[in-house]
Formats: sequence, structure tokens, C-alpha cells
Amino acid sequence: MEFMEAHLQLEEKSFSPAARYQGSLQYLILAFTQQPSQYLNVITSSCWSIVYSGRSNLISVLLAQYNYREGSPVMGANDRNDTSPQTESSYAGNKHDNAINPEKALRLLGIRTDSPSSMAADTEADDMDAAHLDNRSAGKMLQAEKFLGTAVQVKRSSSVPMMNGKQTSKPVIDPAKQHRDELIMDTNKSSIVSKRSVEKLYYAGQPEYFRYFVNKFKRRSPLINRGYWLRMKAIEYGVSRFLSERTAKKKIVINLGCGYDPLPWLFLGKQPQLCQNTVFVDVDYPELMQQKLSVIDKTEQLKELLPKFTRTGKESGLLASSDPYVAIGCDLINLSPLQEILQDHLQAGSGSVAILFTSEVSTAYMEREASQAVFQWAATFDDVRFCLLEQHLPDGPDHPFAATMLAHFDKLRTPLRAAGTMEDMKARFVSAGFPESGTDIRSLWELWSDPTFLSAEERRALDRVEPFDEWEEFALFGSHYFLLVAEKEPNKNYSQTSVHRASRASFFAGSSRASMVSSPSSDRPDVPQYHFTASDVVDAHEILEPHDYRRFTAIIPPAFAESSDGSVGLHGGMGTQERLSSCNTYSSFEAGHALEPIIGPPIRNGIMCHAVTKLGSTSNCVLTGGRTSPDKASAESWLRLDGKWRRVQDLPTGRFRHCAVPLVLPTNPRPAHTVLMFGGKTGDGQVLDEWLIWTGETGWQQVAIKGEEKPAARFGATMITDSREGTSGVLIGGMTSAGRVLNDFWHWNLERDMTLTCRNVTTRATAFLKADACILGRFGAQLVRSPQGILMIGGITGARMLTRQDEILNMKTLRPQPLEGSRPLFVGHSVQDVDDSILILGGGATCFSFGTSWSRSCLLNRTPPDSFQMIWQLQTTQEAGKPTAEQSKPFNETPKNPNPSTQSLALPIPTPIPEQTLTSTTSFPTIISASLPIIFKSCDLGRCTSLWTTPYLKSAVGATRPVSIHSPTTPSTSTLSFASKNFTYTTQPFGDFLDAIDAGQHLYLRSLSSTSPSTLPTHLATDFPALAPDFTLPPQLSLAMDSAHSSPLRISGPVNIWLHFDIHANLLCQIRGTKRLLLFPPSDVSHLGFPPSASSSPIDVFASDPPSTLAQTTPYEAILHPGDVLFVPPMWPHTAQPLTDTSVAVNVFFRNLMEKGYAAGKDVYGNRDLAAYEKGRKDLAKIIRAFDGLPAEVAGFYLERLGTELVEKGQGLMRSSAIGGGGGAAVGGASISGPLSDGGNGSAGQNGGGGGENLHHTYAELG
Repeated sequence: MEFMEAHLQLEEKSFSPAARYQGSLQYLILAFTQQPSQYLNVITSSCWSIVYSGRSNLISVLLAQYNYREGSPVMGANDRNDTSPQTESSYAGNKHDNAINPEKALRLLGIRTDSPSSMAADTEADDMDAAHLDNRSAGKMLQAEKFLGTAVQVKRSSSVPMMNGKQTSKPVIDPAKQHRDELIMDTNKSSIVSKRSVEKLYYAGQPEYFRYFVNKFKRRSPLINRGYWLRMKAIEYGVSRFLSERTAKKKIVINLGCGYDPLPWLFLGKQPQLCQNTVFVDVDYPELMQQKLSVIDKTEQLKELLPKFTRTGKESGLLASSDPYVAIGCDLINLSPLQEILQDHLQAGSGSVAILFTSEVSTAYMEREASQAVFQWAATFDDVRFCLLEQHLPDGPDHPFAATMLAHFDKLRTPLRAAGTMEDMKARFVSAGFPESGTDIRSLWELWSDPTFLSAEERRALDRVEPFDEWEEFALFGSHYFLLVAEKEPNKNYSQTSVHRASRASFFAGSSRASMVSSPSSDRPDVPQYHFTASDVVDAHEILEPHDYRRFTAIIPPAFAESSDGSVGLHGGMGTQERLSSCNTYSSFEAGHALEPIIGPPIRNGIMCHAVTKLGSTSNCVLTGGRTSPDKASAESWLRLDGKWRRVQDLPTGRFRHCAVPLVLPTNPRPAHTVLMFGGKTGDGQVLDEWLIWTGETGWQQVAIKGEEKPAARFGATMITDSREGTSGVLIGGMTSAGRVLNDFWHWNLERDMTLTCRNVTTRATAFLKADACILGRFGAQLVRSPQGILMIGGITGARMLTRQDEILNMKTLRPQPLEGSRPLFVGHSVQDVDDSILILGGGATCFSFGTSWSRSCLLNRTPPDSFQMIWQLQTTQEAGKPTAEQSKPFNETPKNPNPSTQSLALPIPTPIPEQTLTSTTSFPTIISASLPIIFKSCDLGRCTSLWTTPYLKSAVGATRPVSIHSPTTPSTSTLSFASKNFTYTTQPFGDFLDAIDAGQHLYLRSLSSTSPSTLPTHLATDFPALAPDFTLPPQLSLAMDSAHSSPLRISGPVNIWLHFDIHANLLCQIRGTKRLLLFPPSDVSHLGFPPSASSSPIDVFASDPPSTLAQTTPYEAILHPGDVLFVPPMWPHTAQPLTDTSVAVNVFFRNLMEKGYAAGKDVYGNRDLAAYEKGRKDLAKIIRAFDGLPAEVAGFYLERLGTELVEKGQGLMRSSAIGGGGGAAVGGASISGPLSDGGNGSAGQNGGGGGENLHHTYAELG
């Protein structure tokens, strides 16, 4: 019957071999045989030979086999949870009369089952039942007992004695716990190597003690070095404060879980003045302490600081001692041996001793109940302090850094058993017996900025040891570690609350706050408790696969405006293996859409921490700065214009983590796009406070600050303009040269005299934020526009780590917006507003020594996940390739030995043609008379801009109507040339032609007269009467219709039109598609290859290898969208390039000269030369004939002199008419010019385009 009941107990899963043991060996063996399918098969034959060796060994076998079956860490599985179902059922109660009493079994192990708060001990029962058990070995079994379902109620008795006399049985060995202990001891090996790296690099010239415990020096990364330096500094700080206290008492510094850490020698050897009447106690596992003592024993430099150093020869307990040093080998799960040694050897329990316990990431590996017992035991001493450095979870276990950290320790099978918040840890110490007002706690990141913990010079000195730029990662590390200092001194009043104690001297006296963590009873938690509404919440949606991981990148807009709403580029950054120079293209376009990959500049090396600034509403952008390593900053600047990158003027000094924003200057007649830059850090570590502005002609120029208020030098700040096209904005946060995050907020404004005024508005902002003030100033954040206002996303603050609740701050409302959904790591990320969402691309961080956490790119908006369909995804990754010699050359570089054959053949950077909106005051005659091109934006051209689709055109004109088109002789030809006649005139039905260009064929239609194409110019009204009512010119431009020569319809596919000029003035009206035109002033005609009497040039200005003469020209550029009208003055050579597959336009050619100026006769295309030119050519022929009969060299001599006279006269007329190239436009008395302003082209002024200043003064007069 007894065996049957045992069988029933097994079926109820309440059988616990150790707990049910009653002293009967046969009973236990037979009990196991009752369930062979569950237990007998896991007890191997080798184990049975051990079973009969003794009672204590039997228990060890049963525990080990139970753990084997249950998946203990011995087999690589994670420890079971204390609240597992079996744990609960073990104490559910057994209704059988002869049920085994678990408490008696536990007393056999020297284990009490008192409640956690009970500290009383039934020593008599323990002594009697545990007579033959080794107390220390039984203590080492406590962890394994958790697998037996006893851990919830088990507590080690504080009065379990050390065994007296000779022990006849071997210690109980739990293989599972033994293996876990070995894994924990292995963590010491890694940390001590890292600390040795810090010692050698950061403590050069000082005595070295870590070196003796590390066989081979290994240099760690700068991030790990700085992290361990901060940990070492924190412990040193806590110990130094204790040793500096004035007292007659003997001081004992007890390092719990010391490992190989040479803390005693760091003070005995470096600060002996603090060590008078002080004993240092090292405590760790016996095996580890024996290894440490072996090193000490054979190292004279260590032994000489330990007078009367003696080893006891014991395997555990008191292992060695000297006057200032004691070594103890014990397991903190069993505190009794440690307590007795401290009492007997050091009189730690007397009133004449002050004790400091230090623990650096050692109790973190213990179960919560076991570590809590350590804290409770420490609090029983009369005059005691506790300095604890451990990990915590400031934003829960799902924060990317926390998740990486926890996974790392789980992988090592040394999980952090009780990691929680700092509030939790402070509450645990208060619960353990330390006064609430005597317990202070700070994160290491807050200590970093505490001037009483670290001076500014100490922080700067670290940068001189090795280059460092892992600030966000360092802050994440520091934010996940804390330093707690608890004190309990006799005769000291701790009855005051932490709020009242703020006026008293805190351990962290220099902290920015009275207490980093409020007590549980505090009415004001340090992390504000927000009250959000549904409208505040932002949802994160991961973009579609695949993902490409990189961080500290820069956003590049698409090369052409048509793709601006559906694609975006992500350039450079740190990839999974190295710094990158490639560019990802992300798109929301559907599959099959023809997408042009976005390409970055052809920089020589991968780059990160750079800036790309989009120039206003254009597709042009400027890339500036960046770095490879932190001590190698780039000074390069690259301009992308019309999809082509070219290196422009270098920055005065290379820099990275700078701010760069686009400005739109109020120049006349059109605004100028420039770049304003502030701050950054140089390769030699200098932090900058200069403001720079870039223009194409002058390069980077420093901007003067008006007034006394100005932002301090900083890097990693964030800046944005108030509006998309403005000259004012805000500057927030950043970091000083001393490594402190600035919590300030500035508003700046660029004045008309090109000076900058700055206003500090921090006080107003922080007053509004109140308790949230610390989340304002950030380092590494990103500002972006959204439908809700400008948002600041991510980065780090100087006070605490940002949480899911407040990583996103609305700058309009100064209110956080909580994040839901996927959890990106807002570090090294890039942002772009798309539609009503925010695209978060890239990001991630190296999480100290735990691994790297990469963010998956995502979209932020207010759409719930169940109603949102993601369409964004990575499309391509494109390498820029190696730079050509021309691309690599700085824009303002001059060859040492100029040679026409080796000088740049590239076309100078075009100047955007001014834009103007037609109003009732627009004077078209004045514009005509100025003879300068101008774009009239978004004109009302009638219904044509909406109606003229392919189906409509077919219906209105007739699909079968024959039309004459230009068809290239080679279908792949993308540029038509009138000079080389690389096309033929082909007649085909109008409908077939439209279908062909929609299919991408390189065809071009320039309409002809429908009645007499060889003799009459074309007119839209007569040749396309069905279309004519759809097209109207604005009334302000009616002068063109009044004197119109012709109005041809132009429809083209993706084909460029040759360079030519027109005798008549021209209004080019864009109806459908987008087109790019390059125009040249008449003064450039001699450089453009026009043959005599020809109006078409053989030069292809879009070619990759244009002739060298183009370097002397002054091109102007127009980008026309539907509704735009370009005025092209007479004699301005121009060429066109469609930016979309199909382009539809109407020209209105009109006469703006005196009638007698035009040649008489037929002029079908409007390109017949003027009468004066035709007459002049005849006169020139007469002049040449006048030299007939003279020797050739004589005739040539005089004809060349006459030619020179003609050229000089022509150039003089050009100058007097204010027509030329280059130069700049004046704004408020300051010259603002450059290729992207309205001031012209820098290279033109250098290369002799001439007359630029006059040209832009003429533009200004039009204003």
C-alpha cells in the first residue's frame, strides 16, 4: 500500500525526490520504479553505482537526474520559472494520511521553509537533522532545489552553523548548479580583460594591477573601453567617499563577487592615504578565489602591499589574510560562513567597525530571493553602507538595448535573474532594512554629466586617449546600469522622507536632481506619467521585406521631381560590416513601375554622420562633411544637379555631425536656394560654433552673429527652418566638447544684411514642459515636418533615457506622442516625410559588448495596423562607382600648369532661370525689352492641361490623320541632331504616333501647316481647330498673340532636341509632362559651334564628353511643369530634354523687333536671319573680294584685323546691352550668388563669360 501511495503521488506530479526523502534508501528506489516510463529510463547504470555510496550522494544523484529530465542548464536549457505549475502543485497539499512531510526533508538539507520575512531559526532541529551534511555543499544545492518546486518558500537560515570537527562524508555536489556557477565565474574572464584594456590605455603612467590577472593584453573597442572606464570610476567613487569619511572606527570594504578585480591594490597602491585602519575583503566562489590567490602568491608587486600575507590552506572559507586584506571563498547563497568569518576574524559585528559592501554585477546573477537575502543580511550590521552597480531596465525588456542585453546573458546561460527598474531596486533596499532617505540611486549616464562625479576636463581627457564617437551607444549603456549607495549609520535620524531630505547632503551631491529615482511613496515620479488620448498615439508599421541594415546615414531625394512623392534614397552610413558608399532606393511604387535608382556621389570611401540638404522645392541637393573614423572628418561638398553629382567647394574644415538646412533667400526677381550650416566636430576633436552659408560662386562663407546671444559650440544638434522656404528656424540640443548633452532651444533668423540673430528661448520652452524639460535638449535627434507639426524623433538626452512614451516630441504642442507597434531604435536613424506619414530609415546601435541591435525601417502614422496596408519597400542598392578625375577635383581648384588640352571639358553648372507668378501688375513689354528668359509659373492655359491626354488627342485630332514626324535612323538614338541629320521625316497616322511615344519610342512631332507646310508657318487655330479652344494664353501675355508668327504644337517621346536659336521671341507653354531646357545668352554663340548662317549647332550639350568650348559658356536652366510658360528671348540658343516619357507643348513665336528688321520673304520655321545679317554677309563678301590680287599672307593679315574689329565691336554692344553670364544678385547690400541662386554661375565668372553683374542687375530691375 505504501508503494501504491507513492505511485499516486508521482501521478499527481507532487513527487519531489529530495523533499520526500524519509531516510529509507529502498523506499526511494522502489518509488522510482513505480513509474519506469517517466523516471527509470533517465537513471543510467553509472548513477546506480553511486546511489549506494551514501545518503547525501543519493540526494545529489536524484537532483541531477531530475534536472536532466526537466531540461536544466546542464543540458543547455533555461532555468525553470519559480512560478511553474509543478512548483505550485508541490505545495497544494496532500490529502493522504501517510503523506511525506517536505519540511522535515528540507531540514535534512539545512534549509528553512520560513516566510521571507522570518529571520528566526530553529537551530536545534537543524543541527539534529543535518548532522552529517556539509552546510556549504547543501547551500550550493539551493538553486537546484528550485527545479524540485521548493524555491518559492525556501529561505536559508541565518543561523546555520559551520560544521565542527572532521566530516566523514563528501560534500553534496549538484552538477546543474555547479555548471551554472562555472558559467558565472567565466564572466569574470571577459570583464577583467576589458578592465585591463582600460587600465593600459586610460591610466598610463600609473601603477598597473589588472595586468597581473590577464595573460595577454587585448585592446577593446572605444565603446567598451569607455563603458568599463565609467564602471570602474563609479565603484572607485563609492569606495573613495567611504574611505574619506572621518571616523575613529575600523573600516572594512567587502567586495562581493570580486572576481579578479584588484580593488584593494587600486587603493593600497594608488591612494594609501585613504587606507589607514582599513581592511579590504575579497569574496567569491572558492575555486575562483583560489586562482586569484595563486596569482597574488607569485606576484611580488601584489604581495608587497599585503604585509604578513598568509594562506590558510583551506579549500573554502577563510583562504588568506594579511594586515589590510582578507580573502574568503564562499557562495553567497549560504551567508553563514561569511558572517562567521567577518565576526570572528574582523569583529564586524562590533560597534567599532564601519562596513562598505560593494557589488559590481555579481548579485545580478542570483535569484531575486537569494540576492534579497544578501541585502537583508547586509542591513543587519550596525554601521553599514552598500555600493551596488548593476543592470536595470529603464524602459522594460522590449527596449532594443535591453532585449539585446538580456539575450546576451541568456545565451551565456547566466541570465540576469532580477533585472527591473531603479525604482524597484531602491524599494528592495528599503524593504531589506536600509532607510529610504539613506538610499540614493543614479544611472551611470546621469553620473557621467554630474560635475561632482566627473569634471569637464576629465571627460575631455578621455577623448585624447582614443577617438570616440559612439555617444548614443555609450548613453544607452550608461542608462541601463545604475550605481546605488545605501547607508545605515547609528545615531542618525532617517525618519525624514526623501522629499525633505533633498536639502541634506546627498551621496550624489552634485547631481542635477535631488534624486534620480523617487521613492515609491513620492508624489512626483521622475519619469512623468502622461495622460494620452488616442489622437496622441503614433503607430509604427514595418516596411516590406527585404531589409538592409545601416545607421548614421543621410536621405537623398530622387533626382527628378516626378519621383519625389514615391521614392527616397538612403546614402552611406555604417553597415553590418563596414562604412558604406552605396545608396538604397526605397519606393512606394507598384511592381513594374519604371524606377530610376537614386545614386550618391562617387566618394572615395564609405562615409557616415554626413548631411544631405535638399535645395527647396527642387530635386537638387548638396552633400556635406561626414567622417570615416572619428579622427578623419571630410571637408568635401558635392552638388547634385539634374541627377549628376559634381564636387564643389570644400568646407573650411572637415566636420561631421553638423547641422545643414536649406535657405531660400529673397533675391530678385526669384528666390535663391542656399545652404546654412552650423556646428559639428572636426577630426582633431574640435567642436565648432561657426555658422556658414554656401553659394556656388563664393563657396562657404562665415556668417556674422549680430548681438551678444549666440549658441555655444556643439555637435550632434538638430536644426530645421520654420517653413519649407524661409530664412529662420530653430536649433535644439547637441553636445559640448566635454561630452554633455545641451538642454537648450534657440531661434535664429538670417537678416537681409546677411547677419544672423539668435534668441535663446529655452526658459519659455522648459517652463511649458515642466517635469518633461529634460526631454527637450537632445543629441542625435531628427526633426521632420508632419501633418501634426514638426516632430523631434529619437536621440539621447543628458538626464535619462527616452522611453516609448516620449521618444517623439511634437514641437508645435511641446507634448510627447507615444509610440505603438514595432519598436525601432531611434539611434542613427534618418527621417523623411511622405504623404501623411514619416518614413524612418535605418538606425541601430552596438549595445556595448552584448551585440548589435538593428532597426527595421518603418512608417509612422496614425493609422491602426489592422487598417493600414504597407506599400513601401527597398527596391535597389546602387554603388556610385569611382569618381572621375573631374568629379574628384574641388570645384575651385586651379591646375598648377593650365593647359587647354587638359582643362575641364564639363559644362558649367547651369543657373536656374527666375520664376514669376503672373499678376495684374506684370509688365510683359518690360520683360520683353530686358531680353532675359523668365518662367511664368502655373499659368491658366485653359482646359488643355487637364484634357490633352492620349485618348482625347486621338479623338479631337483624329487617330488616322497623317502627321510628319522626326524618326531617328537608329531607334536607340536619344538626341536628334539637325546638323548630322540622324533622323528622317516620316509620315504616319496621328494615333499610331501617340501610341508609339507612350510606348517609349524616340519620336518627335513639330506640327506643320495643314494646308501649305512648305510655305506657311503653322498655327494651332488653323491646323488643329478641335484643340484650339482648349488652349488660351493669359491676358497678361496677349502681346505675343497680337504679333504672333506661328504657334506650333510639339509632342515628343523621350528624345532630346538639338541646340538651336530662334529669330523670333518665343513663349513655350508646357501642357503635359515635364521638360528641361538649357539656354545660353547670345554672348556664348561663338563657343557653341554654330556654322555661319546656321541656326542649329552640331554640339550635344547633354553628351558625357562635350567639347572644351562649353567650359566658356554660361548656361541657364528651366524645368517646366504643366501650366508653366517659358519666355525665350530672340537669339538665345537652347535645347530641350524631356524628363517624362511624353511631353506636349505649344509654342507661340512672335515678333518683338521693328518690322523692317526681319528679312523679307518666306519664313516657315521662324529661323530666317534678320535682314541686317543677310545684308551684312553680302557686304562681307564684297570686302573679301576687295583683297583679291594681294598675296595670301597680306590679305589674311588685313582680313584678320578687320575680323578683330568686328568681334570687339560686337562684344562692346553685348556689354552695353547688359547681356552676359555669371555674377550675383544683390540682397540687402550683400552679394548672394551661385549656381543655385538667381545670381549666376561661379565658373562662368572665372572663365570669362563676362557681364554677369550687369545681367543680374538687369534681372533685379525687372523686380
